[in-house]
Amino acid sequence: MSKNENVIKLTQVVESIFEATFAIIDSMENGERIQMKDLAQTVGLAVAMDPKLVINFVSHFVHNSDLAYVARGKNGGVIKGSKNNIVKPS
Repeated sequence: MSKNENVIKLTQVVESIFEATFAIIDSMENGERIQMKDLAQTVGLAVAMDPKLVINFVSHFVHNSDLAYVARGKNGGVIKGSKNNIVKPS
């Protein structure tokens, strides 16, 4: 672990963003969706930062987490759950 104060402070900021993102997604129901910009807005409020500053970290979290997945298009957004667990009607 780095002993550089700047690295430590920035790591703590990113950790708080990831934790806030996790808490928000974890509180959602399976299959529930939220738009990325709305999620960034909520995370920004939770960590007292401008959503423009947190959106890249929020995006990184949801794209690399097994807690949720990102879908594009008309019914897109951040969706809680696993893409593999979707049951398609016959």
